[in-house]
Amino acid sequence: MSSPGYRRQVLLFLGAIILPCIVLVAMSVRMMAQQRELAEKRLADARSQVVRNIHQELFTRLERIALQEANSLATRQAPHLRHYENPEVVLVGLVERDHLILPWEAIRNEANARFPVPEPDQVTTVQQGERREFIDKNFTGAAAKYVEAMAASQDPVQLGRTQLLYARVLKDLGRRDDAFNYYRTVLSLPSDVTDEHGIPLFLYAATGLLNAATEKRSIIERLGEEVKRQGWLPPTAAAMFQGLTATLVESAGEPAQREAAERLLHKSVEYRELVKQTLALRDDFPRLGILPTRLNQTADPERRWIPYGKERWLVTAVTANSTLIAVVVRAQAILGPLEASNIFSNASVGQVRLLAGGTTSGEPLAPAFPGIRVVFEAGTDVVAQRWNFENTFYFLILIVVLSVTSFGAYLVWRDVRRELHLAEMRSQFVSSVSHELKTPLTAIRMFAETLRMGRMRDEAMRNEYLETIGTESERLTRLLNNVLDFSKIEQGQKRYNFQQACLADTVRTAARTMRYPLSQEGHELRVDLGETLPDIRIDPDALEQAILNLLTNAMKYSAVGSEIDLRLVQQDGHAVIQVIDRGVGIPSDQHSRIFEKFYRVPAEENELVPGTGLGLTLVEHIANAHGGHTEVTSTVGQGSTFSIHLPMGHLPIRTEE
Repeated sequence: MSSPGYRRQVLLFLGAIILPCIVLVAMSVRMMAQQRELAEKRLADARSQVVRNIHQELFTRLERIALQEANSLATRQAPHLRHYENPEVVLVGLVERDHLILPWEAIRNEANARFPVPEPDQVTTVQQGERREFIDKNFTGAAAKYVEAMAASQDPVQLGRTQLLYARVLKDLGRRDDAFNYYRTVLSLPSDVTDEHGIPLFLYAATGLLNAATEKRSIIERLGEEVKRQGWLPPTAAAMFQGLTATLVESAGEPAQREAAERLLHKSVEYRELVKQTLALRDDFPRLGILPTRLNQTADPERRWIPYGKERWLVTAVTANSTLIAVVVRAQAILGPLEASNIFSNASVGQVRLLAGGTTSGEPLAPAFPGIRVVFEAGTDVVAQRWNFENTFYFLILIVVLSVTSFGAYLVWRDVRRELHLAEMRSQFVSSVSHELKTPLTAIRMFAETLRMGRMRDEAMRNEYLETIGTESERLTRLLNNVLDFSKIEQGQKRYNFQQACLADTVRTAARTMRYPLSQEGHELRVDLGETLPDIRIDPDALEQAILNLLTNAMKYSAVGSEIDLRLVQQDGHAVIQVIDRGVGIPSDQHSRIFEKFYRVPAEENELVPGTGLGLTLVEHIANAHGGHTEVTSTVGQGSTFSIHLPMGHLPIRTEE
């Protein structure tokens, strides 16, 4: 492998193929890099223009929403509702001295301003009833005072609050039906009938009716009306609402009621999250930096929209009629349509993603939107732009060059590997053959010299020595025949002498030949010829050699003293010669390889067994030449069975491979 001729081939290969390939690859990579840089610059310019367009469109939409909501705040007929001019709006609130006034706070302030001042006699009567209820435990006297207070009530709020007190006392007196009637009356009151804390009175009535199984439906219906109304409830009222719905889910008996209660609970949880984030916004509002520098600006170019909260909102402040107003919109409701618009997201620049706060990816939109970033996800046409015709052409050239180089390298690698493999097999074969030849020659020489020196006086021992010399000679002959037959097979010159013969006689001859070597190793050969088979067309010498190879392998790989069976049977129109041993066995993944030339099962115990790796190769070739085939079944540690299947019908006469 290190000959001068080989080195010249390698140098010629490097000079003629590798060096030009390196030059072409370098040129192609450089030109492709230039094309990519140009495409990226064009893409960056196009995306910068898209960012400017998005900024203009987003600013216009948000300005329109802010001005509409600011102008409509003063004229709204139902400030207690969450119905705004634009569906994207979450909250619109007044700002007083940097403090955001939340809707329920404004409603409560307004309600307190017009909260009816109770008559002194009515207040006194209620206080007397509460003293009798809680201190004296005189529920009957308390009930009488509450009835008197109800008669003196001049306002729905005062009447509703007194009715709740009276219903509570009736429950203590055991008059549940009468108490529930008053609770039902308060339950039907509108949501704007509240106490001084802004909590609707109907929530108290619903709490009083929870223990009545027959009233759950009416409670669910009343709470459902409140959800549809979408009114602003203060945090305490929102907590009461959620607690009521949670209790209804746990106690609802009918599936329909439970399902309706679960929907109400889901809505109440959503509203609690809305209130929670709104309260946090009120606390953080002075630090957002969105207050304008001057009032009465209809379109402030310096107005900023700040992302805020877990559910991303966009918050700004706008002035209308010398009043400062905070406007809050849902970010996704505004940014989502812009992302989906084909005006901005297209194949030339990729898919646009607008991220509001919490990320550093992409590029900032504009100073007016400090927390919004634009991310482009490349589309198919962007990739096509980068890989244009010229890049594709260079890429194909590069593929061709690398393919030729790789193929040439593969050919060299294959030749080197084949040479190394052949050299290794030759070395192993020579070593194995030398060992196989040395063993019988040593035995023949030793016993021949012993006989020549005349030291053996015992005639029986002399005959045994002569028998050993003959056996080893036959073993040496078989080894040489294997090598010669394999050489003829490799050259395509192996010929077979087919004739009509008795297969049983061939098996007997092979058994007689191997009986003495097997007995010397302590093995017992059991021959079973079965039923008489008709003569078939075979090459007796070749089949005898195949049987001897199988018996020799069985002897090598079996423990001393084990039994070996040689059988001749008939199966499915075939004559089957079987050699069965109780040896080491062969792993199942090696069954398909043991018939390869020079191949031996890689195992530590097999390295101590001499062999050339040709015996089974010749067995398979002989079986195929007779129109048959070989089979092997084996279990590791239990032994193996090798079978030669020969058809008993007309056999094709094959004289060579």
